[in-house]
Amino acid sequence: MNHTANHTANETAFVSLISGPDGNDSVAIELAGGEIVMMSPAQARSLATSLITAVNRAEVKASLRVSTNLWRRMGETEARLSSAAG
Repeated sequence: MNHTANHTANETAFVSLISGPDGNDSVAIELAGGEIVMMSPAQARSLATSLITAVNRAEVKASLRVSTNLWRRMGETEARLSSAAG
């Protein structure tokens, strides 16, 4: 069994490409608890796409929260400045 893994100390999951004796490749995801999920490359691509989509949505949502708070603070600052000047 030939496999290539990308591991770092901070990861909670390890992803490996495993080549079977028949020449077919599988993607193995080893979770922090030791469980291993085996999937076809197509299944892994679908999972990766779903993960990327969810992460992008979360980042946009967080960015909108920060942006909204900045606008609120800017509005409050402008109101304070105009009342102080007048």
